[in-house]
Amino acid sequence: MSLINYAAKEIAKFDDDYKDRLKGLNELIAWKVGDDISFYTEIKNGDINGSEGTAPTNSTLTFEISDAEVALKILTGRQDINEMGDKIKILGDIGKAEGLNFILDTVKEYLGDLTK
Repeated sequence: MSLINYAAKEIAKFDDDYKDRLKGLNELIAWKVGDDISFYTEIKNGDINGSEGTAPTNSTLTFEISDAEVALKILTGRQDINEMGDKIKILGDIGKAEGLNFILDTVKEYLGDLTK
């Protein structure tokens, strides 16, 4: 998750189309993996930043993922999030989650196959 957050931030420095898509967004996304892993991603004023730990305020979206193996499959694109059943819960507006999917897609495009 740290790598994805870092890549998302760095890509915004040189990919103008990506940065344009971030403009106007004001989102706080919490990621909870199992019982002891937490990250959050903040999108504000065209910038995107991620940090380890619990989100400092109420998040726009929260992804609760059952364990690290499931999270790795989802974040590397080896498993479709819609096929995970009760192993992942999305709290918040599902439409907003789908609209923000371009972030992960862009990171995967730049980083290639993260599973190798």
